[in-house]
Amino acid sequence: MPVGSPSGAQPQFGTQFAIGDLVNEVLLRCGNRTTDAARASIWIRDALLEITADVDLRDEFDELEIYGTPFCLTGSISAAASVQEYAFANIVPSGSYNMSTLDIMLFTDPPTNSNRIRLNTTSYQDADRINPFPGQPTKWYRFNDLIGFSPTPDKNYKIISRLYQMHPINDGNLNATIILIARDWIEVIVYAAVLRAFIETEEYEKAQGVRTLLYGDPKYPERVGLIEARKKRRMRENWRRQGALRPTIRRYGSRG
Repeated sequence: MPVGSPSGAQPQFGTQFAIGDLVNEVLLRCGNRTTDAARASIWIRDALLEITADVDLRDEFDELEIYGTPFCLTGSISAAASVQEYAFANIVPSGSYNMSTLDIMLFTDPPTNSNRIRLNTTSYQDADRINPFPGQPTKWYRFNDLIGFSPTPDKNYKIISRLYQMHPINDGNLNATIILIARDWIEVIVYAAVLRAFIETEEYEKAQGVRTLLYGDPKYPERVGLIEARKKRRMRENWRRQGALRPTIRRYGSRG
C-alpha cells in the first residue's frame, strides 16, 4: 500500500508512521478529496483510537501494554495501622488507562522484592466479608477512585500494575502523532478512516463497501475482512511447536 514517507524507525517492525504520513492515502481512497486534509487527520485519529481500544483486539497491540508506577503498600500486623485502600493515581499513570485492562502484581518478599505473584480481582462487597486481620494480600478491588487490597497488608509490600494504555495522541500537532502499532495494521487504519469519511459525507453505499472490506460479509462467513485476517498475533507467534515424530511402519503384506 503506498503511503507517505515513514517518520522514524521502530526496530521490531522496521518502520514507523505518523498520522500525517497517511493523510494523502486516505484522501486518495476517498476520491482524491484534497480539500479535506484537516478532516482526514481527524478521521485517522478517531480510527486509530477505535481500533486500538477494541476489546477484541487487545491481544494484537502489545506495543500499548505498559507498567504502572511501582508503589509500596503501608502494612502492619496491627489492623489499625495497616492501610487497605489507596488512590488510583498512585498505582496507574494519569491519562494512560484503557478501561478494564488493569492487572496488579505483588512482590511477596519485601524488601528484597525478587518474587512476585499476580493478584486476583474481587469486589469491595466481598472484601468487606473477610476477617480484617492483616496478611499478604491475594486480591484487589476497585471502589470509586481507590484501589483496595484483601486482606489488608501486614508488611510494606511493593506492587506494580500492568495495563493497556490508550494510544497516545499529540493533540498539539495531530499529524505528528506516531502510530505505535505494527505496520501490517496501517491499511486497516487507512480504511477505517475512509469509512468515517464516507459516513460523514453521507455516502452510505460506499461506507458499506468499506465496512465489508474491514469486517467481512455476514452472508459469507468464510470471507473474513482485513481486521479478522490480522488477528491472533500471539497465536501466530506460537508457530514453533514441538511434536513427537510418528514413524510409519510398512507391513510385510502391503502392496506397492
